[in-house]
Amino acid sequence: MKIYINNKEYEASDDETIIQVADRNDIHIPRFCYHKRLSIVASCRMCLVEVEGAKYPQPACSSIVRDGMKINTLGAVTEDAQKNTMEFLLINHPLDCPVCDQAGECELQDISMEHGDHKSSYEGIKRTVIDKDIGNLVTTEMTRCIHCSRCVRFGDEIAGIKELGMTGRGENTKIETFINEGLSSELSGNVIDLCPVGALNNNLYKYSARTWDLKQTASISPNDCLGSNIYHHTYKNIIKRSIPKENEEINLSWLSDSDRFSHEGIESEERILHSLIREDDKLIKTNLEELSKYFSEQIDKYSLNASGIISAQATCEEMYMFQKILRAKGITKIDHRAKECDFRYQDKYPTIPSFDVKLSDICNMDNIILIGVNITKEFPILSIYLRNAVKNNSTKIISLSTYEYTENFDTTNSEILNASQIDCFLNDSENNYLSRIESNKKNLIIVGPSVSYLNNYSDILNEASRYAKNVNANLALLGDQSNTSGAWAMGLVPHRLPGGVSVDDFNDNEYELLEKQDDLLIIYNLEPEYDFSNDIRIIDRLKKSKSNIFFSSYMTEAIQKYADIVFPLAVQQESNGSYLNTNKQLQRFNQAVMPKGDSKKGTDILSCIAKNLDITINSSHVDKEINKILSMINVNDNYVILNNSSEKYKNENLEKIIIRSSNSINPTLRRCQSLLTTHDNDNFMSVPIDNIIANDEKITLNENNNKLKINITQKSHKKPDNVILIKISGRYKQKIGANSTYIKT
Repeated sequence: MKIYINNKEYEASDDETIIQVADRNDIHIPRFCYHKRLSIVASCRMCLVEVEGAKYPQPACSSIVRDGMKINTLGAVTEDAQKNTMEFLLINHPLDCPVCDQAGECELQDISMEHGDHKSSYEGIKRTVIDKDIGNLVTTEMTRCIHCSRCVRFGDEIAGIKELGMTGRGENTKIETFINEGLSSELSGNVIDLCPVGALNNNLYKYSARTWDLKQTASISPNDCLGSNIYHHTYKNIIKRSIPKENEEINLSWLSDSDRFSHEGIESEERILHSLIREDDKLIKTNLEELSKYFSEQIDKYSLNASGIISAQATCEEMYMFQKILRAKGITKIDHRAKECDFRYQDKYPTIPSFDVKLSDICNMDNIILIGVNITKEFPILSIYLRNAVKNNSTKIISLSTYEYTENFDTTNSEILNASQIDCFLNDSENNYLSRIESNKKNLIIVGPSVSYLNNYSDILNEASRYAKNVNANLALLGDQSNTSGAWAMGLVPHRLPGGVSVDDFNDNEYELLEKQDDLLIIYNLEPEYDFSNDIRIIDRLKKSKSNIFFSSYMTEAIQKYADIVFPLAVQQESNGSYLNTNKQLQRFNQAVMPKGDSKKGTDILSCIAKNLDITINSSHVDKEINKILSMINVNDNYVILNNSSEKYKNENLEKIIIRSSNSINPTLRRCQSLLTTHDNDNFMSVPIDNIIANDEKITLNENNNKLKINITQKSHKKPDNVILIKISGRYKQKIGANSTYIKT
């Protein structure tokens, strides 16, 4: 249809509103309550416009266009309506712009200048609202609130947790939490962006800089495999805040709290700011050249019995250079799967794990099966897509998990099972709820990263793949880190070269990470206490090895004790590079701030090492190689079907499983105290309800011939059978042993 705005003709669809057509054609209409991703309430009345034939000005946000409609956004009727609305909105709003964090980017400030009057008829006393503590991440100045209700609608419609609500009427209207508790949603920080005034503010940014002094740098999420797009705002070489960069294919207009607030960890006192080398049993300062020479000597000396383990948070550029240097010196034991303990699947694994469908296609799915993943906690952005699928398409979601949790979307069926029971449940699909899934429907199976920690990961992958094939389902494999797909593509596994090319004569039947004692351990951006499948085993290997080389951004007790040299690694926000996300998109990010102290970008350190080893590597060559590698990769599906799966068995001992904490999965995140106290402040051990344990907090576990004492609060659960669940986040002082094993209490 055709409509006319300010006497110009425009094309419009049947279901569009005036404001949607205007926005698409860059015609400015002021608004406060309207947001393109939220429901329409038409409460602020700021978008009133003149419509021919209507007695009064109409709200552009809720008025559906009709063929031949004539709208005037510039005439006297529109201007008077908007001016009167602005006067009402400013009746109680404080005139404290100079001390408001929103000053300079405040929608109310901008619109009042353009559409407001120079005077007000109101002469009464402005009301004040007492602020309440709603957590460590978001602070309030509710006297400034104009009741647009964006924050309320976001919680109800997007986050799925209605934490904020509007109470009272008239002069007594307030936005507040219903039960006087803090915000707990993993998406809670988005209310800061949605607030058009300075009522809801970023607690980490508060009163630390002015908007016009900030420098904006585009980046990519360093925390999960979705690859959310971000803008970092910096001042005096410090990241002051992070906000979403809109991307219709990934994070839409939103950002998870872990991405928004993770920059807090960059300023940790544990940052390694100098090159370090061990002398007289102490780590002392040195320079990068000396470390590179020492590294070269150690590789030449111990390359026949060495392992290189790198974090999947590293960039594709770092990964490519890391494996190229080590393989050039004859080191073949290269891996990124530090948290895994079952590698039987690896020969049948796809070249790169991926989500297998576009995120935008999730809304069309009829059935989604979640295996071992709490989407709401671990992948908050992904939860938005699943929530929309349930709301708009009545998608049925089935969850198979080792512990009980809540999601921000409705699940049709939930099964709480131990690791072997998940395997059996998939294998026996004809006799359980899975039998209801029809192969002629659009089906999707999502396997979470927690499953990769389990002793029977290969068996679960095998059964999930066989079932997926039977019901014609896509199989999505979510990575544990931000660049897990990139790690597989760049050959950060012992049995494959970059691009998935198989390594000749590799015997993968008996492969186990760190199964034997190595003379040389090279550990890149991983912390022994937290980033390995078994902290006791890795520390034992560090004690017995002849040389330990670390690339690290932070100092830990294990690095302090066992490192022979430490390269000071810049964090992701201090570097530039690329990540390959779970949808196979290579996304590049820019350096937001300069590295602290003498720390260096990973690519700079690796270039210096390559130079000392006479290995030719330059940045342009690396970029070309990465693009060439990715252009050759073609993955049809993620099925991992094994020829010989292990025999199903029951173990009489208790199975111990560490619950994955998504807010402490990398070194920077686990140093974000505000984030951890908001989303991960509940550390506990949960035991079967019929398993009697002494009623104190110190529990002794017999694990792999070791007695492990864990000081932790106890809980109990009815399911799963024969399982002890342990939830510990952040940096803990005690050893917790293996992430997945069998124990005796």
